[in-house]
Amino acid sequence: MRLPIIALATVTLAMLVQSAPAQAPARAEAVAQVAAGDLGIVGRAAVRDGGRDAAAGATARPGMEIAGGRATARASRTRGQGSARASASASGVALFDGLVTAERVTRTATAQDGGVSYGGSVEGLVVGGEELGDTSAERSWAAGGARVTVNRAGDGLRVRLRRPVAGFASGTTVVVAGVDAEAADGADPAATPTPAPTPTATPEPQPEPSAAPEPAPRKPAKPRITPAQRLARGRFVFPVYGNARVADDYGAARQIGAHQGNDIFAAFGSPVLAVADGTLNRVGTLPISGNRLWLKTDRGDSFFYAHISAFGPEAVSGRRVKAGALLGFVGNTGDAEPTPPHLHFEIHPGDKKSIDPHAVLAAWQARGDVPSGGWLARYGSDTETRPGALVEVRDFIAGE
Repeated sequence: MRLPIIALATVTLAMLVQSAPAQAPARAEAVAQVAAGDLGIVGRAAVRDGGRDAAAGATARPGMEIAGGRATARASRTRGQGSARASASASGVALFDGLVTAERVTRTATAQDGGVSYGGSVEGLVVGGEELGDTSAERSWAAGGARVTVNRAGDGLRVRLRRPVAGFASGTTVVVAGVDAEAADGADPAATPTPAPTPTATPEPQPEPSAAPEPAPRKPAKPRITPAQRLARGRFVFPVYGNARVADDYGAARQIGAHQGNDIFAAFGSPVLAVADGTLNRVGTLPISGNRLWLKTDRGDSFFYAHISAFGPEAVSGRRVKAGALLGFVGNTGDAEPTPPHLHFEIHPGDKKSIDPHAVLAAWQARGDVPSGGWLARYGSDTETRPGALVEVRDFIAGE
């Protein structure tokens, strides 16, 4: 029986529709913060691939005072198109004991079609006692030991200390009204036309050739490794000498946001070591992290140490150190004072966002590498009293 032409066309169309590849989804993400940096996070809103979030915040912590602020983030994916927008504002801003003040700071980021645009302004800005007024242009100043930048990319107001100021270490950074947005449309397979097949002439029969050697097999592509895998395999030193326990607490909730590292619990005063050759920076003390420092390798990886009880002799900003060098001693300074002694440790591959360090630390600890010429060789036996350790005190006169 012959099918009607209309029925045949319908069947063919259905087959084509069923075989069409699915469209790749669009992406959209937005993050906004009233303030963020080394002094903590205030009012953070974040959303990904659809939805809306908002947060309000104010603070009067040392070095950062904000009378009020609001952050909003929204993202959507509709009909294969992604869009995102983040906005943040802060009023009554005073940083580092009045070194930088502003009546109001606003910043927005709008992302669509793979691009992002920024807007915003700073009103009533005063830097180092100089009244600079209102501005919506990108500008930068150096004053009072700080670099101050306004209206640059996603930062409304950014202040970075270039030397110790008001009790805060060099390198301490605060961003007020920080935003980020990213969006990309989904990939549409139908947009790429399929080339028409080219008819191929039927070859004439040829005599069967003699057996030819088989071509050499291609070498399989070398698998790409993640930053965590690279660091776990590398020659690194575990950051705490002696018995230590690594908590698997990356991403856990904290007062200032998600935990960005792992806590390594050990006896008070246990030596804290450099995990690799590199340069120290931002060695100093902050209210939240306590005694802290950064170590950056020549490859660009950065490692953050916090809650140290006391620094070692080599812990000086700008100094080059070798793997295994003594940097300090385990403690609970900063906001860790009520907790058992531990080292807060973060890994930032390429000096970018932190990664979960647990698997990397486990690999380093399993190897137990402590290079010769490290702190033991330089400072003597581990039986000596360690700087920063608790020492038992007895009153021999009273016989106690």
